[in-house]
Amino acid sequence: MFLIIFSLFPELRTADEFGFGNISRFLENSLFITYEKLYSLPELQTVKAVWKTKTYGIGISHFGSSFYRELAIESDYKVRSENTIFITEPSLLYLYQESKGELGFCLDFSFVLFLLNYEFSIRTFKILSWIKNTTIPTELELSGAYSDEWNEFGIKINFLENWGINMGFGYKIKFPRFTASLGLLTNPLVPTIGFSFEGALLRLSIGLQNHPELGFSEIFTIYYRKR
Repeated sequence: MFLIIFSLFPELRTADEFGFGNISRFLENSLFITYEKLYSLPELQTVKAVWKTKTYGIGISHFGSSFYRELAIESDYKVRSENTIFITEPSLLYLYQESKGELGFCLDFSFVLFLLNYEFSIRTFKILSWIKNTTIPTELELSGAYSDEWNEFGIKINFLENWGINMGFGYKIKFPRFTASLGLLTNPLVPTIGFSFEGALLRLSIGLQNHPELGFSEIFTIYYRKR
C-alpha cells in the first residue's frame, strides 16, 4: 500500500527538470537514460530509456521491485507549425502486484509555444487512462521558462486530481560545459538542486530533492548527442 501512495505510473522527469523545480522542458533529437531513486528507498526506483526525433519518439520505463512492478512503453507524435508543437503521447501499461499482472493504457497531450527566448507549455497527463478497472488520476501542468546565454528562469503550476495544486520555481546558471540549478516546490516545500556536465558526445545531469518528511531523492540522466 505504501508503494501505491507514491506511484501509479507518475510522470518521470529528467534530471535537468528534477533539479529545476520539476519544470518541464521540451526535448527533441535526443537519446537519454534516466535513473530515479525516491526517498532513498530501493523499492522506489525507476529506470527509463527514451529516443526522440523531430516527429516521433519512443520510451520504455520500469518502476519498483519483484513485489510491486510498473512497466510502460511510451510513444509520442509531434505536429509542428512555426512556433508551436502539439504532442500526442499514448502509452501501454503493465502493473504487477501480488503475483497478478494487469494491462492498461493512458494518453497524454502537450502543447508547446516558443516566443523568442521564452518557452510555454500546457501538459495533461493521464487525460485518458484505464488499468485495474479504474482510471489513473489526471494531472494538468502549466509552465513557462525564459532562457538566455547565461541564465534560465522557470515557473510552473500543477494540478493533480484528488491531491490539489502545487507550484515550482527554478533558476539555472549556464556555462559552456557546466550548469547549476536551484528550485523550490510547494505543497509541501521541497528544495531542489541540479548539476550538468557536458563532454564531446555525452552529457550527465544530476537532480536532487529533499522532502521535509520523506527524505532525500536523487535522479541521474545521461544524454547522447550526435555531433
